[in-house]
Amino acid sequence: MRSKFLTAGAASALMFLGIGDSYAAEGASSNYFPGSYGDFLIAAAPDPGWIYQNYNFFYDAKVNESVLQGRLNLDIDTFSYANMSVGLYTFEEKVLGATFAAAAFVPIAYVDLDATLATADGNVAVSDSVTGLGDISIMPASFYWSSGNWSFNLYETIITPTGKYDVNDVVNVGLNHWSFDTVFAFTHFNPDSGFDFSMATGFIVNTENDDTDYETGNEVHVDVMANQFLSETFALGLKGYYYKQVTGDSGRGAILGDFQGESYGLGPSLLWVPKTKSGNFSVTASWLHDLDATRRLKSDYAVVTLTWAFGG
Repeated sequence: MRSKFLTAGAASALMFLGIGDSYAAEGASSNYFPGSYGDFLIAAAPDPGWIYQNYNFFYDAKVNESVLQGRLNLDIDTFSYANMSVGLYTFEEKVLGATFAAAAFVPIAYVDLDATLATADGNVAVSDSVTGLGDISIMPASFYWSSGNWSFNLYETIITPTGKYDVNDVVNVGLNHWSFDTVFAFTHFNPDSGFDFSMATGFIVNTENDDTDYETGNEVHVDVMANQFLSETFALGLKGYYYKQVTGDSGRGAILGDFQGESYGLGPSLLWVPKTKSGNFSVTASWLHDLDATRRLKSDYAVVTLTWAFGG
């Protein structure tokens, strides 16, 4: 049952919708997306072989002010669509007594932005859109252990600055800096009752954007899921998250100061496994609402994930 409903326990993209004020992190965003660290049985080891996941996500937000490409932007209104493909391979051989897996995450995104650019000669209205490759993520090592009804997962995700980025442009797809996200997750699943409780805690270290001399502070994030399997093909859940930027933004480009963002949210999720001959396909969907946000977007987040599992 666990292998049917896994989400690979890895960071992924999601669709998110939001309106609010934001000051922390360059571009009012970071490489952490609330609620994106899995939905069901997140620490359960996948079966050996390949898994392909496809995420479709949208972003619609308004922000009073933020630093973009090293310049102060006001009254920002932005929309984006992204499709992310994920390939994960689980090895037959154990490593350190654990099931071992590795993965890569490749996003393609469309971004549209309208804003007012603050200049020495006054404010200027700007508008632009771009489509291109986003920041590719690599998960070089993911370890899964289990004991009875408990499962544990430790992994590292490296977000690379591969996305289209130019300081002379109004809008970009990439963030133009590296991020290193170390995550520990656990799952307790009772097969008799069908109840699943999972949690993922991570610490993100960000490097400087060399083109703008802006370094987003380090971040801590916690994602929690409580799920009930109603059958072998359907489950409902409740998920929540907490985010805290533990060090302030720095560098000459941090012209709004060393603000530290903080937020938390809650929302429902569901899983459906269509009855197929192989039983290797599943659909998950979730919605997450910010209950509070400080120096971050106060947002709604939603994602639909399609997962195909293939044998080794």
